Amino acid sequence: MRSFLFILLLATFACCHLPSPSNRNIETNTLQDRATNAIRNWQNLDLQTDGVFGISTNKAYAQLLKNKTAKTIIVAVIDSGVDTTREELKTVLWTDPNDGSHGRNYIGAETGKEDFIPMLAITPGTSSYSRILDDYNLHVTRLQTFMTKLEESKKILEQIVKNLGQDNPSFENIKSYHPRNEGETMLINLLLDRMPFYTDFKSLRFNEVDHLLELGKYHLEHALNKTITSKADTISVNNKPEGIDANVSSDPLGLIEVPNVSPFHGTHMAGIIAAVRKNDNGIDGICDHVRIMMLKLNNNIREMRNDNLAAAIRFAVDHGARVISMSFGKTFSWHRGLVDESVRFAMSRNVLIVHSSGNDGMNLDVAGNSFFPSARYFDGGIASAWITVGASGYHNDSTLAEPFSNYGQNNVDVFAPGVQITSTIPHSGYAAWDGTSEATPIVAGLAALIMEYYPTLTSVQVKEIIIKSAAKTVWLRDKCVSGGVVNAYYALKLAEEYK
Repeated sequence: MRSFLFILLLATFACCHLPSPSNRNIETNTLQDRATNAIRNWQNLDLQTDGVFGISTNKAYAQLLKNKTAKTIIVAVIDSGVDTTREELKTVLWTDPNDGSHGRNYIGAETGKEDFIPMLAITPGTSSYSRILDDYNLHVTRLQTFMTKLEESKKILEQIVKNLGQDNPSFENIKSYHPRNEGETMLINLLLDRMPFYTDFKSLRFNEVDHLLELGKYHLEHALNKTITSKADTISVNNKPEGIDANVSSDPLGLIEVPNVSPFHGTHMAGIIAAVRKNDNGIDGICDHVRIMMLKLNNNIREMRNDNLAAAIRFAVDHGARVISMSFGKTFSWHRGLVDESVRFAMSRNVLIVHSSGNDGMNLDVAGNSFFPSARYFDGGIASAWITVGASGYHNDSTLAEPFSNYGQNNVDVFAPGVQITSTIPHSGYAAWDGTSEATPIVAGLAALIMEYYPTLTSVQVKEIIIKSAAKTVWLRDKCVSGGVVNAYYALKLAEEYK
């Protein structure tokens, strides 16, 4: 998915795609497992040894980190939540010592309009209006498509229940059912996959079908309704976000084969950073001593809102995160000052923020081209420990800078692998996605890896090391500050000199 899955759409999750991955040019891959056609773990390989422009992670472990002691580092993943049941992730989750949770759910109350609406109301006639309108229309279309597919599944499900003659069939009842057509076969497979996560069939049906349809309908009629009937309709700041609890795993996905991708996004990001290495499960995270703190900002219906993003950043900082990974974004920003304040707070506490550049194919150095959140504060100045990441491909040639990736010699710091990156998705299996969303956790993972073995380095020093040590190439010299692709081997050698 051009990694800003639906999340980015929201403002969100970048990049790639949602938590809102990166805006309207969201990951375009389907949720089908393309991992079988990708070179798994290619991002960890070395250009000279392996012939692909990875970041030399494996080389760094083999030659530089043997017999070295690491300190555990907390990485906050602000996204769409993480499937906490994945074998590759269970042991690397951060746990709150006070309540045993693995993070927080910052999806706010369903109040006011989505950020699209007030922005459209104040931008008619400006250069931003058409872009915001395009993002809005894509967001609405995706939600409508999701609901149409869910309505179709509901009809098939009702027929299966009728054929079974039971209102609340058991797992065994479902397993022994003989599908009568292709639609029933698809739905039976989905039911067998999801039923172990629910107490009974009725609970599954409510969460995976009926309630999602209810929420989607309400969201379209209220939060995404372009008619502003009163001043209160423009208010989207939630003073007290709801759902501050331990349940930050993926939302119900919906009983359809290809659901909105947003619930998958956070799990994909977490796997890239920290999936247990060398356990024969198929993928290796960048880091070997991290804990993933899950901060949930969007789902398959709701957009990420800036007030909730600001609260999530503050939580991460207050609870010990050294790195914050944000794979989402949008081309406009409502209540931008709230985010700027929280970023300044993170900078004051020695926290490094890594953010995707977006998937619009834009030059961010050109006036009028922006992707938010941004290292540049609205009232002037730049966040000192903020890295903006573009997406690169396999080969050191003219195809290295991916055409979907935003770039900018002044406003994008580095590039990292962002094509066919295989990682974990909810429940089981893997998917290979494209996007700046995927490139971002690779850089966040590299930053954490440096901090693991050189914990006295400041976040500003780690940023400097990552930029200085990037593998320079003529193909990126005018695309980003570093002029190259991040490299773990070179970065760790440089970190040793800094120490």
